[in-house]
Amino acid sequence: MSRTAHVVAAAILAAGIASLPHDLASAQERAWKIGTVVAPPSMLGILVDEMAASVGKATGGKVTAERFQQPNEQEIAQNVMRGRYEMAYISATGLAPAIPEMGVLNIPFLWSSEAERDYVSDKHAAPIVAQILQSKGLELIRYGEAGWTSVFCKTACTAPENLKGMKFRISPTAADRMMYERLGANGVTMSLADFYPALQQGVVDGGNLTFSFYLIGPAAKSAPHYVFTQHSHQPAFLVANRQAWSELSAEHRQAIAGAIMPASEMRKRVKDDEIPKMELHKSRGGFVHALSPEQKAAWAAVVVPGHDGLVASYGGRAKELFDAIQAGKKEFAAAKKN
Repeated sequence: MSRTAHVVAAAILAAGIASLPHDLASAQERAWKIGTVVAPPSMLGILVDEMAASVGKATGGKVTAERFQQPNEQEIAQNVMRGRYEMAYISATGLAPAIPEMGVLNIPFLWSSEAERDYVSDKHAAPIVAQILQSKGLELIRYGEAGWTSVFCKTACTAPENLKGMKFRISPTAADRMMYERLGANGVTMSLADFYPALQQGVVDGGNLTFSFYLIGPAAKSAPHYVFTQHSHQPAFLVANRQAWSELSAEHRQAIAGAIMPASEMRKRVKDDEIPKMELHKSRGGFVHALSPEQKAAWAAVVVPGHDGLVASYGGRAKELFDAIQAGKKEFAAAKKN
């Protein structure tokens, strides 16, 4: 073959490689990053690792993924929106600073039961959430679970009046600010990385986290009283950067979406994981405080009047999402009666 023929053949080969779909041409070069704050041995960390494995299995290894832990959810949100991470498993709290409407899902004392929450979230909230995320460059792959958020303190703060004057770490969300202002606590916004040493050093008196996340850090030792206010549900979302997602073949997108475990399984595993961990916490000298319906109602009576003002502060499609949730709650209640 002449030198000219070699050059032509090389050019044709290069053009052919360049024309390959992105997922076939480059997916094998690196694994997709799933940004998240969680890691094993927490149940949420285990779930993320299983999701990552599902990506590779669903695509026959053409696309792979790995958990990439980062301690700040707000940074994770920015990284996946900007394409630095291809995916993220992130809570509504983590998304809310960048996408205020997501804060609706963290409104304290929004839900009356787990059954109501699941029914309304799946049927009424999820479609609107998917549209909101799309407008911010994110594709909702799975509406997931992170558990209920409750308060914990250095002392037994089982009644709302116990928090008056306390220095409480709060997340950078309007929902946390509203709740703790109404409770009379001194809310201090800080990242988890800053919170743990602040708690150990007595700069703050307590905070609120899901129980499983509370146990994996030093908070359980520094503030051993965990009070199951379950005031706020913490949904989590497996999202993908829309540009990265669109560059996959339709076959791979469908395979990945179908392989990720359903929300119902995530919810069950997160809930079931809490029971033995309560006993573990008590065996280490910690305290677990369950609240009666009447005790929870006392907390709600202080906080719920702030709902309307909170929703109005979010702007965007927040009221639409909140109204859809309220309509879903009525539908659920009516169906329960029949």
